[in-house]
Amino acid sequence: MGTTIGTYKRFKPHILMVLAQIAYTFLYFITEASFNHGMNPHVYITYRQIVAGLAMLPFAYFLER
Repeated sequence: MGTTIGTYKRFKPHILMVLAQIAYTFLYFITEASFNHGMNPHVYITYRQIVAGLAMLPFAYFLER
């Protein structure tokens, strides 16, 4: 069991890097689909900033108390 935790700590940067790349790929597909369906880029950026702000709100509230 200790080996599993050690392996996780050892590969944690690699795992996070892969997850970040998957998130960017997902965002790319959403962006392309939105633009192909006629969404204005300015509106898309506004929505993206609103979602990002709402996603960070709990972290800011609880970690910066």
